[in-house]
Amino acid sequence: MARSRSFLAPALLAAALVAGALLCHLPIGFVPPATSAARLGDRLLAERALDGAQVAIAAALAISPLPVVALASSDDDEGFDFRIVAVLGLPVVAASWALFNVWRVAFRQGVRLNEGLS
Repeated sequence: MARSRSFLAPALLAAALVAGALLCHLPIGFVPPATSAARLGDRLLAERALDGAQVAIAAALAISPLPVVALASSDDDEGFDFRIVAVLGLPVVAASWALFNVWRVAFRQGVRLNEGLS
């Protein structure tokens, strides 16, 4: 039976050559030179500069008691929240069932061991 050549090797070689050719045409650095970056930073700072009135408004909004209004809702007086039972109760049932099975088997094994010794 004659061996046939794999078609995968030439395809991978061609893909590697194409990738290498594409990588050779990429720019050397992705970061702009320091002088143009500094000019860009100065321009951004000039655009985002706030005057005194804008700073005062931002400070007033930052210290205003807005979350207090959200906490004063009347929806909190609904009674006991049964989600805590689902969140904590189901894992407690699962853990107790697992411990019951483990201790039951361990107790039986201890009884059998004591029967064999006497």
